[in-house]
Amino acid sequence: MEDNDWKLLKIIEISMKNHEWVPIQDLRRKTGFHEKEVVFRLGRLNKFKFTNKSNYGYRLSHWGYDALAMNAFIKKELIAGIGGKVGVGKEGDVYHVMLTNHREAVMKFHQLGRTCFSMGKRYREYLANKRHISWLYASRLTAAREFEVLTMLFPVVKVPEPIEQNRHAIIMGKLHGEELKRVNLLEINVDPEEFFWKLMAEVKKTYDLGIIHGDLSEFNILIDSEGDFVIIDWPQAIEVGKKGKLDKLPFEEVEYDEEYYLKRDIENVLRYFKKYGIDKDVDKLYNYVLGDISSENV
Repeated sequence: MEDNDWKLLKIIEISMKNHEWVPIQDLRRKTGFHEKEVVFRLGRLNKFKFTNKSNYGYRLSHWGYDALAMNAFIKKELIAGIGGKVGVGKEGDVYHVMLTNHREAVMKFHQLGRTCFSMGKRYREYLANKRHISWLYASRLTAAREFEVLTMLFPVVKVPEPIEQNRHAIIMGKLHGEELKRVNLLEINVDPEEFFWKLMAEVKKTYDLGIIHGDLSEFNILIDSEGDFVIIDWPQAIEVGKKGKLDKLPFEEVEYDEEYYLKRDIENVLRYFKKYGIDKDVDKLYNYVLGDISSENV
């Protein structure tokens, strides 16, 4: 990739705020390139699969958006190398990265189009009549939101360490372990009751900091062989006490019920732990998280 390739790619990105497909005449005007150079550069970008082409013009592909974010991290001298894929989540792809300070970390690319849960549904409803707002831009907003929440919670709550965010990508501290869904606690000598209360303590600390996860389950809790754990996937988190428009997200006015989301998180956790014979009252756990009662009274 040459400097003028990056310039053209960035102009396509900026133009997509107002266009679903960016006309080639706009690219000629905004780059100042001769028509032959624009065509040549577009051919290179298509070869790299960084753009998509139609009769209406050009737009970034997910690969192109990934490349812009990675290039920004490299220019900041933050990442030295990219390794294999950690996994594909409902929100995007996660890769191993090596930072320039020789520290291992992960890089998460948000891809909102893959999301099929409440967050994606809200965005789809919002974007339905706003065709000029692209999925790439929406993914950028969810990444910014997740990074903001992680910054609010780390290191008090067991969440990934937020390191840097650019566009739809977040660099976080290295993730250890695997999904709680895939782990038998008894096989790794972890007492389920004890682990349950450790997890609930994190839910309470999160609430005390003014945040509710909003989609907590055994799929976004990572646990290692020593029983240490971390809670991941925070873009749909809501702030306690806020009503109406979710802060800094492109939703129309959406009334949400924080009690509903907190109780749903608790119910999801309880549903998983039932296989270990743990059965608690949701309302009492809710009151525990709010600080109205102690764990001994649950």
